[in-house]
Amino acid sequence: KEVMSTICINNLKVYAYHGVFEVERKVGQWYIVNLEVDVEFTEAAIKDTIEGTVDYSKLSDMIRDEMKTKSKLIENVAHRIATRLLREFPQVESGTLSLAKQNPPIQGEMESFEVVIDL
Repeated sequence: KEVMSTICINNLKVYAYHGVFEVERKVGQWYIVNLEVDVEFTEAAIKDTIEGTVDYSKLSDMIRDEMKTKSKLIENVAHRIATRLLREFPQVESGTLSLAKQNPPIQGEMESFEVVIDL
């Protein structure tokens, strides 16, 4: 019996250069990416091989690569990551991607600002 399962990347820290303000795109800041992808990986689990599942190191590399492209909005970055993920990993059925900007440059005490995309 095939069972849908989830692969998670938890709290991937990436230093990148996104923001509406020019200083954010010059100085940069820390971002946290969380990804949950629903994948049927029964065959990989039984055979103990990477074939039949999603290689999370490749997912991580893809996220880091997309984070290198400067954007004004993290909404744009998250959309690019989600679009590329679905294109390059067709075995992904669904999932959730969140991208949080740590210490955003706005008034008030705030740990992060986050956007979430349902895949």
